[in-house]
Amino acid sequence: MKAFEKSLYAEYPVIRVFNKIILSDLDSYQGKKKEQLKSFLEDLQRGGCMSGMISEFIYHADCRKFYIEHLDDLENIRKEIEDSVGVVVKNCHRLPHYTFMCWLCFEEYCFDIYTNTFER
Repeated sequence: MKAFEKSLYAEYPVIRVFNKIILSDLDSYQGKKKEQLKSFLEDLQRGGCMSGMISEFIYHADCRKFYIEHLDDLENIRKEIEDSVGVVVKNCHRLPHYTFMCWLCFEEYCFDIYTNTFER
């Protein structure tokens, strides 16, 4: 999808996995691909990964495995977020670090796609 190519984070290999997660969930939404993507991203913005809508990131054990496999990318994305907002991103819900990082990076990537695709 062209929307994925516009992201600030497109250079990270983990993004290919994020894209597969997003694409696998689009069929449950109505409309053409772009409309499905918009609806998916809006749902995610409302509830976040915490809502359980991203099956790959429901269980801590799954998040731990994902984090270990993509540690460098996830930590570098966090660093980019902190550099852009000028503050340290805090784990306010006291989640395990690996779960927090999966949710943070996935949600930020999806927000970036939404902003670049639907708010310009």
